[in-house]
Amino acid sequence: MSSGALSPAEWERRLVVHYLRSDGAAGGAPLFFLDATPAELAIASGIEGIGDLEAQQAFIAHFNQSNIEAWLSGEFRPPLRDAENPTYFRYLVLTCLVSATEAGAGSTKNFRIRLGELLGTDSPFNSVDGVNELWRALVDWCDRKRAAGEPFRRIVLPHPGHATLIGCAVRIAFPSWGDRSSLTQILRRLSPAIRRNPERLVQELARPNHSHLMPSAVAAALSDFAASIRARRRMLLGHRFWRLVQSIDARLLAEDPDARRERWRLDGRFGGYEQDEVAVALFRSRGSIGDEPAWRGSIQQLAELNPSSLPMELAEGLRQGVLMLTEAPGAVWSMHEGELAEDSVVVLLARTESLAIKWALNTSWRPLEGSWLVSGKLEPLSLTELRRRLGLAPATGIRLIDLTFGGGVKTGRSTWLGRPSILPTVNAVQGCTLTLDNLGTVKGSLSLAGRGPSWELVAHEPVAGRWQVRAVESKIETDKIFCLEDEVPERRDFPVEDSTFESERDLLIANRAHAGTLSTGLLKTEPVESILWDILEAVYAGPKSGWAENELVEILQPVLPNPHFVWDFLRSLAEAEWLEPLVSKSWRARKWRLRKPYLEAVATNLAIVRGAVGAAARRRLNEAAVAGSADVIVRAGVSVWAPPMLIARGDVEALSADLGWGVQQYERPRVRSAPNCWPPEPRSGKGRLLGGIWKFDVGLFLPADKVGPQEGAVRLERLVRDRGDDRDIYRVTANEDTFLTSSRTVAILEAHRRRRDPLFELVSDRFVRRSRSGHLPTAIARALAIRCLRASGPALRPDGSWTYLYPSDAETALWVARIFGSAIAIFGERRRKPFFEHVVEQRRLGRRPSWYQARN
Repeated sequence: MSSGALSPAEWERRLVVHYLRSDGAAGGAPLFFLDATPAELAIASGIEGIGDLEAQQAFIAHFNQSNIEAWLSGEFRPPLRDAENPTYFRYLVLTCLVSATEAGAGSTKNFRIRLGELLGTDSPFNSVDGVNELWRALVDWCDRKRAAGEPFRRIVLPHPGHATLIGCAVRIAFPSWGDRSSLTQILRRLSPAIRRNPERLVQELARPNHSHLMPSAVAAALSDFAASIRARRRMLLGHRFWRLVQSIDARLLAEDPDARRERWRLDGRFGGYEQDEVAVALFRSRGSIGDEPAWRGSIQQLAELNPSSLPMELAEGLRQGVLMLTEAPGAVWSMHEGELAEDSVVVLLARTESLAIKWALNTSWRPLEGSWLVSGKLEPLSLTELRRRLGLAPATGIRLIDLTFGGGVKTGRSTWLGRPSILPTVNAVQGCTLTLDNLGTVKGSLSLAGRGPSWELVAHEPVAGRWQVRAVESKIETDKIFCLEDEVPERRDFPVEDSTFESERDLLIANRAHAGTLSTGLLKTEPVESILWDILEAVYAGPKSGWAENELVEILQPVLPNPHFVWDFLRSLAEAEWLEPLVSKSWRARKWRLRKPYLEAVATNLAIVRGAVGAAARRRLNEAAVAGSADVIVRAGVSVWAPPMLIARGDVEALSADLGWGVQQYERPRVRSAPNCWPPEPRSGKGRLLGGIWKFDVGLFLPADKVGPQEGAVRLERLVRDRGDDRDIYRVTANEDTFLTSSRTVAILEAHRRRRDPLFELVSDRFVRRSRSGHLPTAIARALAIRCLRASGPALRPDGSWTYLYPSDAETALWVARIFGSAIAIFGERRRKPFFEHVVEQRRLGRRPSWYQARN
């Protein structure tokens, strides 16, 4: 965007975001000062590559001189009704620019003359009677916004002194252009590592060769900052001196093409079935968690990038095969330029031949892709000598922090999902005093629990509204306003498939047949656990493009019974058609996309509601059903952790028209017996490494050295690409026969079938998994769910272990056993009944099967 492209309204919006919002660059500290130097205006403008003088000229050029006179004289007054932005804040920034700039304002200290010269008028501005009042109006505006629950900073105006008309503008402006220029010259001579380390910077600036060059206003700010550092205060990100230093540092990097490469952040998230995947994302600015990265991929792909295109410290770490990532909010591990803080938690990513693997560290290593491994959690001080040997600076100093939020599911700016099971945490310095106050009318009760540095938000029912959290550390106060909403707005747009991802396939369907008639007379709504509704609403709040698997896993794991339970839970959502798993075509990654809602007609006047349906969509469904003389039945899943099934009974076509959801007629899939039902695999096992061997008695893929001798002739292996540039391949070998597939589901079923070792057994009216992992193909799972009108899913056992359940009856159990052979155990009734006996039995159950129904 060119410098002249910003309209007055856009300048107003960007300045408000930059200076006034507590979720903006300044954080939640009160606004005691306003830096309106041209350099800071360049940053606030958001115009990439704009210079300081150019930013000042662009800012001044958008004003109308008559409007300036009207606002500053008091002729124009703030609107009676508050808008999204004040509409006059840019005029107050202009009053601070008068004090902050040396360019074009002359050498006089007279505010009126400087303003006139800055605007290029022939005479000074004499009518500035309204400046102080306009500042007080802004204070009131921010207070009203805060009272209404909007995330804005509290403004603390200085005493105007004898300058009763313009004193606020003159005294709140910090620093002046000259002050900033002097400090910039000092910081330019220091390395970025010193500029970004509070303790080292304070020590360096105290040296006589720097202190005598320090302007008095900056020296006073430095003295206060240094006293806070010596007192070990950490919530200083909003301190006027540190904000000035960060602003100057950003401009110095922008001026230097080589130094600009250093402003970066690398985020890593760990996941995968075997916890052996790490997805990394490179950000070209250290911005906030959740920003869009400049590049994402696997650790191996990162290592293969051209070093000259990477930040120097990152390129050097990859060359030596050691990356040090510190824990960040939201289950993210991050690396950026600069030193490690003493109070951080670190994990190492290291290649097998690197110095870190040979170093005597008290940790265990877990293999990732290729030759990369990840350590357990480490303290930075334990890495001091290793960092020295690697040529890195030692861990030192403290981290300055802001009042932040972690975890939870974000649904908007400063807004999270307010479900009891998935609330965010509040992060502040340990030892500070934290208080929570509701703002206005709220739904439900919210409280704080635990101890720092991370406090839990606690609720016992869905909560909605706005709250203010306040942290006080040694009389220094920081606050943030945040919003919780108990449900997500109904989604109307569902994206088309990303060309870089494709759907998983785990079954060949020859054709489809009539599904027969279902028993509908005993259907009634059943209770569903509230935590399950919370989790489904959290899933529903996902990005439009789909959840990255590692991000979704990190959200779900804390609220599920066991970290590994998440894979079965995600599978149940896929079988229920809430989510669709998509596989990357270029690297080992998956994402989970929400399915668009539709009605699947399974009988006369009966349809299953398919797709992702959040609370708002369910409410609209119920309202449409009532209006159309229909009803919606909620059927609990086969276990308390299985997703509920929504069933619409009545005029399905009318309901579809009212909702705008399509209707599809269900037909049962016709499937040939295994192995003829498996999709062909175009990939070979060549060029891949052995990633693990299936241990049948454990039900997991384990490293080869932990499996030991295998009983029987059947062997199931997981093969991985060393570069991590393709999905895993599974190889089943039995005697001289080899079977390859990229589907984990297919591989496990086929291995158990060939070994004649049942993966599932029929117990009463359900299939129960006998292993710790493995599933039926999705189409089969859906057929069973429709037959029994109950969704499949994981189930906890009394001893804390879990299994996976599929609903079934005698007929469908035989159908499944015919397809998958020895992978399915049906104890008791093995002989197929004559069809007339089957018809009699089904009619006793209220069903009316067709005599002409194909029975494969």
